Amino acid sequence: MAKYQSRLDKRSKKNTNKILNIMIAVVLLLIVVVGGTIVFGGGGDEKATTDAQKNSETKDAKSDKSAKEKQDSDKSVSMEENSDSEDKANEEQKDDDKKKEDEQKKDESSDDNNESVALDDSKMKVEEGDGDNVEKTMVHPDWKPIGTEQSGDHVSSYETGTTDWQEKIKAVSYATGISEDNMTVWWMEGNGGPQKSMATVTAKDTKTPYRVYLQWVDGKGWQPTKVQELKENDKD
Repeated sequence: MAKYQSRLDKRSKKNTNKILNIMIAVVLLLIVVVGGTIVFGGGGDEKATTDAQKNSETKDAKSDKSAKEKQDSDKSVSMEENSDSEDKANEEQKDDDKKKEDEQKKDESSDDNNESVALDDSKMKVEEGDGDNVEKTMVHPDWKPIGTEQSGDHVSSYETGTTDWQEKIKAVSYATGISEDNMTVWWMEGNGGPQKSMATVTAKDTKTPYRVYLQWVDGKGWQPTKVQELKENDKD
């Protein structure tokens, strides 16, 4: 009986040692697995982290490049807009300067006309008539050419409505003081030369006849030289 018990004890110890060895082996295997996971898994995370950082840096670089390109584009557009604005401002300034210059010339021309129209009648030289039909002869020392829109070689025209004709009428009105709308032109003819003319006119309200002598001045227009008040209209 004692011998049988001793065998049982030996077998029990042997089984226990076997179980312990298996458990130790399992523990060692777990340690190896966990350690490998930590080592290789950590490297993957590090690589993933590095790749993520690189991707982030690439995205940031692209974003910065895009932002810079947009900024450069905005600057370019802004510069073009500023350039267009400056060109427009310069054109407007030129237009304003031209308008001012034209207005100044117009004012100067108007002043000249006003000076020529506003004559001092006290300076008028009046002489007794030197012909059978001449009541008196008048000459003003301040008579000036009335101006002209014509250019180039001047050709005297006696055709109603032409520029030269209209300028003759204007000179007659200037010399006699009869407004053009109150004037009846009875006759217009040459007077001994291509650049000399004379007209016979009356005022519609007074019927007083006048003969006006004109001389062409190159670049300046027709200038009155003498006005005769007639006793009667010899062109009626």
